Amino acid sequence: MDTSKSKNTSPPNLAFIVFNNLKELIKAKNAAHESIFKLHWKKMWPFNLLWPQVDFLRIIRLMKELESHAQDQKRFIASHLKKAEKVELEFLNVVPAYLDAFITSCNELSKVAQFKQDKLEKKEKRSVFLFNKILKSYENAQKRLVQQGALVHIHWQSLQSS
Repeated sequence: MDTSKSKNTSPPNLAFIVFNNLKELIKAKNAAHESIFKLHWKKMWPFNLLWPQVDFLRIIRLMKELESHAQDQKRFIASHLKKAEKVELEFLNVVPAYLDAFITSCNELSKVAQFKQDKLEKKEKRSVFLFNKILKSYENAQKRLVQQGALVHIHWQSLQSS
């Protein structure tokens, strides 16, 4: 059996590890995003009186944890960059910018969750303008994350084809 052929078709180990870690990070963030923004009949009145609301405090904690994992991922890449194969370098060089955009997006989603938690606890009056500003900030962070994600995806595809 020719193992050299199978090695050429699979991506190198370090890039594969990083890419899988990125997938797990984005899955967790997307789950939090959906729980805040996805319309569900249980969130509508009078059903929201029967079922518990979204746990915004848990989402805030999750975003802080994801930020910590993203920072760890950046440190992991920096410490292993010298050990990376030459074909992996382009991919690994675009990942830190993606992780920065990911951290910003997590922070903005955390602000959205905090605003909604404050609204549930009746800490603040309903400020449509403030919430709109928070949502616009989150939208801009998401745009940047998508743009950086496209770069990561392009480099990942080129890495797989090589």
